[in-house]
Amino acid sequence: MSNQSWVRYGSLIAFLSSIAGAAAAVPLSYNVVQAESNIFVRDRVTATIDVTPDFTETPTDAGQFPFTEPLQGASNTQPSPLSHAIADVGLPGGFDNGANGITFSELVIHTYSAPGTISGTSSVPIPLSLTGSPVLFVTATASVTSLQIALNTPLFSTLTPSVNPNEWLWAGLADVTISGNLRPQLQISAVPGLIPYPETPFSQAVQLPLVGTFSGVPGGTRVNVGIPTDALQNQALSLPPISIPVDLGLGVIANLDLDTLVLADLSSSIVYQNLSVPIPEPNTALLLGLGLIGLALRRSR
Repeated sequence: MSNQSWVRYGSLIAFLSSIAGAAAAVPLSYNVVQAESNIFVRDRVTATIDVTPDFTETPTDAGQFPFTEPLQGASNTQPSPLSHAIADVGLPGGFDNGANGITFSELVIHTYSAPGTISGTSSVPIPLSLTGSPVLFVTATASVTSLQIALNTPLFSTLTPSVNPNEWLWAGLADVTISGNLRPQLQISAVPGLIPYPETPFSQAVQLPLVGTFSGVPGGTRVNVGIPTDALQNQALSLPPISIPVDLGLGVIANLDLDTLVLADLSSSIVYQNLSVPIPEPNTALLLGLGLIGLALRRSR
């Protein structure tokens, strides 16, 4: 082989190495598999109803207002299509049986109407005159109209082979923001149906333990993201004060206040899937590289 051939050979090796290096650092997009995913949420919020004038108040009795009650709700539902992930495991050319670990650059768990209606147990009687009649019954509820958990900074974890073939385990403490919207509602006995009010956004940054698996499937890969049961309990969410005046008629004004929104419990098992880049068969990349080098050597003779 001439010196010129060796130069071409060395250049080809460098070229192939650069391709392999680039291929080993391609983040892949993962879409949520809704039918195989779920998120359990349990919330509570404190509701206070006060009235002016308060006809239950007497010179010897402070009356029944303000009336305060915790509202609670729970649901087990599917994530919305807005849920997605972007993760890098070294594919397509540098997976190396999980040696590169997994790095999430984006991770979003999103759901609508979780935990649905947050309600209490009381229909509060409010007299509209000194005689105690007429009386309106007012019930306060609220709805979480959206809930999202989004990664703030990249999350890295090693990949450890599990007992199942073509599956690896991962875990990490994620820096996330939990956000969404809370809509207060009132039900008044003289008015049919619920009276909805504008949504109020909430947002809170927290440290959240995540665990899951990475696995190969025909034509692609899957990532399971789990929030373990009891991993996050009684987490206060930053909610701006909500104060809603309601004209009940006959000069009586009720005021609904909501505060201290608390995520009482949260757990999930979310499946994300990418069907464009499979895990290569063992030694596929090496054999391809050797074949290209051999072909180049034959052409250089």
